[in-house]
Amino acid sequence: MAVDLRSDFLTRPTPAMIAAMTEAAREPGHFGLREDPRQQALERRLAQLLGQEDALLFPTCTMANEVGLMLLARPGEVVATHAATHIVTSEAGAPAALGGLSVEVVPGDPVMPAPEAWAALAGRGTDSLLPRVAAFSLENTHNRGAGAPLTAAYMAEIVGIAKRHGIGVHLDGARLFNAAVALSVQPSDLARGCDTIAVSLNKGLGAVIGGALAGSCDLIARALTLRQRLGGGIRPTGMVAAAGLLAIESWPRLVEDHRRARRLAERLAGMAELRVDPAQVVTNIVVATIAAGGPSPAALCDRLARNGVLALPFGPGRIRLVVYRDIDDAAIDQAAAAIADSLKPER
Repeated sequence: MAVDLRSDFLTRPTPAMIAAMTEAAREPGHFGLREDPRQQALERRLAQLLGQEDALLFPTCTMANEVGLMLLARPGEVVATHAATHIVTSEAGAPAALGGLSVEVVPGDPVMPAPEAWAALAGRGTDSLLPRVAAFSLENTHNRGAGAPLTAAYMAEIVGIAKRHGIGVHLDGARLFNAAVALSVQPSDLARGCDTIAVSLNKGLGAVIGGALAGSCDLIARALTLRQRLGGGIRPTGMVAAAGLLAIESWPRLVEDHRRARRLAERLAGMAELRVDPAQVVTNIVVATIAAGGPSPAALCDRLARNGVLALPFGPGRIRLVVYRDIDDAAIDQAAAAIADSLKPER
């Protein structure tokens, strides 16, 4: 059986989740957009975990991201974000197509640009020839930064800059619970001061589908309309919410995924053909750089697939491997052995 390390959204639901979904499926559905009691319970619990007044269930975290941005910025305005975030690389130009928004990358470190760089963009609001920067968008953990978490202190500093300039803050927290585990803090510590927070329920948490957006009661009331406008008013929601309720309570177990990702990184670090720093692997994502003269990322992933491991090309000279609940210690060892074999010169 192949070891699939392409993404943690491949996490399978637990038997308890399947049982809860089955029970929900046997019950009558609810017609209203927020009428289902399981959905209500899930939204209350998410708001509590994220330190917000309210939360709203979404089909995907991508849709939650876009609604969050549309709540904070108007057409023609700018969303500032750090390099290679999901809203830039993986949402098909949705900020522009759906919200009429421009996205500008904050220069500097791709994961945590210097606060001065954020402040420079915020401070240009007095120039009438330039579009206003209306929102900051931060991604925590940073996917293309090898799953690096943004610390609570850094989040607070950037939020403070935004507030001083009247700028909204959106947090793409698709893997926020991973960040909280890695930093030994509560999710609410990393969301404090943010206006909108998007989270994924179906990555490491393991629900079958779903995301959510949290914020003030006023913002979430407006989000309900935007979600409907984008086609996200799924009903019935009982089965989705039943799995989500169990998923969000399981977040402390993400520490096991982090441990196994570090174990994989340590194995890869011993291979001359790859460049991996295990000390930088603090969540569930391992990004390996192929040494000069090695195969292309696509070619290496093809070789890996033939050897029973599925990985993702991740830009020039890099591949990504993501650990989640279904990847146990034996799978890590199997993957490491297959990677070593795949790096041998082909005859």
